[in-house]
Amino acid sequence: MDPAKVLLEKEVEAVAEDLFAVSEYLYKNPEIGFQEVKAVEYLGRFLEERGFQVEKGIGGLKTAFRARPAGQPLNRPTFALLAEYDALPAVGHGCGHNLIAAASLGAALALKKVLNLLQGSFAVVGTPAEEGGGGKILLAEAGIFSEMDAAMMFHPGRLNLPGEDMIGRVKFKAEFFGNPAHASVSPDKGVNALDAIVAAYNNIGLLRQQIHPEARIHGIITHGGDAPNVIPEYTAGMFYVRAASRKYRDEVFQKVTRCIEAGALAAGATCKIEVGKPTFDPIRRNGSLEEAARANMMALKIPIDADDGRRGSSDIGNLSQVLPALHPSLAIVDPEIPGHSQIFREATMTPRGRETLVKAAKLLAITAYDFLTSPELRDRIRADFAKGE
Repeated sequence: MDPAKVLLEKEVEAVAEDLFAVSEYLYKNPEIGFQEVKAVEYLGRFLEERGFQVEKGIGGLKTAFRARPAGQPLNRPTFALLAEYDALPAVGHGCGHNLIAAASLGAALALKKVLNLLQGSFAVVGTPAEEGGGGKILLAEAGIFSEMDAAMMFHPGRLNLPGEDMIGRVKFKAEFFGNPAHASVSPDKGVNALDAIVAAYNNIGLLRQQIHPEARIHGIITHGGDAPNVIPEYTAGMFYVRAASRKYRDEVFQKVTRCIEAGALAAGATCKIEVGKPTFDPIRRNGSLEEAARANMMALKIPIDADDGRRGSSDIGNLSQVLPALHPSLAIVDPEIPGHSQIFREATMTPRGRETLVKAAKLLAITAYDFLTSPELRDRIRADFAKGE
C-alpha cells in the first residue's frame, strides 16, 4: 500500500475513539426518518469542531447536510461520502446506521490530512430517512449530487462484500369498497370488501410461482372490517413488489394490479390502488469502482465472502442511476443473524462492531483517495457508468 494510504489508515486509527463516541451517541439517541434533529446537530458540531464547513437543510430537507473542509471549494472531480443516521421505529439502530455515519465521518477526517494530494474535492453528504423515506432520492431530485462525480458509503451486515445487487421496490396501498349489511339477517344485500381483499391476496399467492425467483411480493391486510356481524364495506392492505430491474419490477406490479382488480371483480366490489413514495430502483453496479474497493479490502486484510444472494432495497439504488455509487458491506454479525433486529442493534456496540467501524472508515478513505488521485480509474468508472454496468 502506498505511503499516502498508510497515512490515511493511521489517521483513522488516531480518531477511532471519537468515531466510537459518534456511533454510541446515535445508538443512544435513535431518531426515525426526517426527524433526525439531534443526529444532525451532533454530527454537524463534530465536523465543525474539526475544521469542516457544514451546510444544514440542503435540498429542502431539514435533517440533511453537506460538509467539506473549511475553505475547500467543491472542485471537480468531487467524491461524496454518504452518511445515514435514521433509526427504525421501536428497534432503534437495528440496521446499523450509527456505524454508517461514524465511518463516513472518519474517512472525511483522514482525507482532510491529504488534501494537497487530491485532484478535486470531497464532501460528506448527510442523507436522512433511508428507511422508507428516500432521502437520497429527494436530494438527487433537488440537484445536490449534480456537482459530484461518485458516491460511496458502507453498510454493516452479515458478509464482507465489495458490492452487491439491490432490488427495486414499489410500495402501494390497495383499498376495497363494498356495501355493508347485516351478516345474518340480510347477507344477500351486502357486497363484501373482505372477500375482495382475501381473493386478491390469494391471487397474489398463486402469482408467486409464476415470477422470476429474484422477484418478491409481500403485503399485509391493514383493515379487515369493523364487526363480525356486519359485512365489511371497506378493507385495505399495504404491499411491496420488488425485482432486480426496473422493467421487471414494473411488469410484476402490473400483474399484481390485475390480481387485485380480479379480487374486487369476483366479490362485486370496487378497488383503488395508490402507489406510495418513494419507489426504489435497483442498484446500478459499477465494475471499476467496485474493483477498486475489492483491492482495498484485500489490502486491509478484510476477507471477501461469497455472496449468498439475499437482497434488499435502498434509496442508493436510485442514486446509482444518477452517478457511480458504491455500497460495500462489512460484517458485524454471523450470517444467521437477521438485520433490523435488536441483536443486530446491539452488535454495533460490540468489539467486533467497533473493529468493523474502523475498517470501514479506512476502506472509504482509501477508495476515495484512489478516485481522487487516478484519472485512469475515473475514466474507467465513467465508461462503466455510461455502459450501464
